[in-house]
Amino acid sequence: MEEAKSIRVLLVEDDQDDYILFKENLDEIKVNSYTLTWASTYEKALALIKNDDHDIYFFDYLLGARTGLDLIQECLKAGVDAPIIILTGLGNQQTDLKSMELGAADYLVKAEIDVEKLERSIRYCIEQSRMLKKVKTSETKFKSIFENSHDVIYISNEAGKMLDINKSAERLFGYTREEILSMDASQLYANVQDREKFIKEISLNGSCANFEVVLLDKSGAKKYCTLTANIQKTDEGEVYYQGIIHDMTMRKKVEHDLIIAEKLAIAGKIARTLAHEVRNPLTNINLSVEQLEEYIHDENYTPYFEIIKRNSKRINALVTELIENSKPTELNGVTVLVETILQNTVDLARDRAKLKNIEIITEFDWKDEKIVADESKLTIAFLNILINAIEAVEANKGVIRIVASSGNKKCFITIEDNGCGIDDEHLTKVFDPYFTSKPTGMGLGLATTRNIIQTHHGKIELQTELNKGTKFNIELELA
Repeated sequence: MEEAKSIRVLLVEDDQDDYILFKENLDEIKVNSYTLTWASTYEKALALIKNDDHDIYFFDYLLGARTGLDLIQECLKAGVDAPIIILTGLGNQQTDLKSMELGAADYLVKAEIDVEKLERSIRYCIEQSRMLKKVKTSETKFKSIFENSHDVIYISNEAGKMLDINKSAERLFGYTREEILSMDASQLYANVQDREKFIKEISLNGSCANFEVVLLDKSGAKKYCTLTANIQKTDEGEVYYQGIIHDMTMRKKVEHDLIIAEKLAIAGKIARTLAHEVRNPLTNINLSVEQLEEYIHDENYTPYFEIIKRNSKRINALVTELIENSKPTELNGVTVLVETILQNTVDLARDRAKLKNIEIITEFDWKDEKIVADESKLTIAFLNILINAIEAVEANKGVIRIVASSGNKKCFITIEDNGCGIDDEHLTKVFDPYFTSKPTGMGLGLATTRNIIQTHHGKIELQTELNKGTKFNIELELA
């Protein structure tokens, strides 16, 4: 078997400490082998660029009196077509956009670089570069690339009517190719304003690179994507858009999961520190109260002793709850009917729903479906969602619908309400521990729910529309 070719990397960086950190991250990547060349000055970089013998380039944005953007322009003059990634100490959208306009493939903030991000950026940029080279090299190969690309490639007219699109669109959006070709591009946008911004940018600049947008598939699920497109003209002078849609949904989800995991780890550390710092003086208070009760036998003081003991117990319970909700959930898994868990959850919430005269509708489209689960914990997870729904809907008008079905060895549960919904400001934080919009809440309900669902190897997603309602979609594996 032929040995895999080492990927040649050129790093232009005038800070030796940053070079060492970059090299350490590169050395830890196990997917490919890399050969790193370091240029510590702008002049050394120019000499190496002229040789054009590297597979990927990393340019520091600030290089004394010159910048990495100047190096990009030198690469263009020298005919270098390998991908270029700009590195900077601080994130700056204007610099990011300028880098992309000049032809940079990516833009990374040094403080945020780790092994995973570095490997992903190298892999994506090299793959994207190879694809673009093939398109430029031969028109005869274009159709093959067009059809086999994992990314969605499309051609549309100025009005947004799809003229051609590859098969990847069917995988991404769930529509057939024929359905998409009969649609207007604006129908795929979750936010009409995003479409308007995209058209404005491409009209002003003739191209648009890595435009982040949320698109919708046939079922209404959100797809987080980037659009890269440019304006072309036919021989007859007709204008059309040629673009690529890159699906970043999984990447966004992984990054979000990592953020949540980091927050939980931090929360756990805080909770453990708090437990240590609070419980020690709390123990002393309890011991002191017990001693005082032995010496003071006046009944007038008894209520005060009870208040101290009751509140000490409450503080201890709160500390325990903080610790329990900040560590991974341990399961006592048994085979159980999904319908039993859902019905028990509804029964537990029914009294609270009756107080607001709220209707709870259940629609279970299955027969004796079972999962391996910790029944008590999964009941807590569903109950947290149901209670939030009851609190969100209006008394005497609220309707909560629980729909369950199964297929492909999975069960699908939807809990939907017609309540107030969640605004965009809070949407990305609802599963965060200790985040709450309620004046008396602790912000642990949905964080606990997400923790329990994920521990069951399930998925939970949220869809909401302000003043119209919220929908939680849950997916679990069948036994």
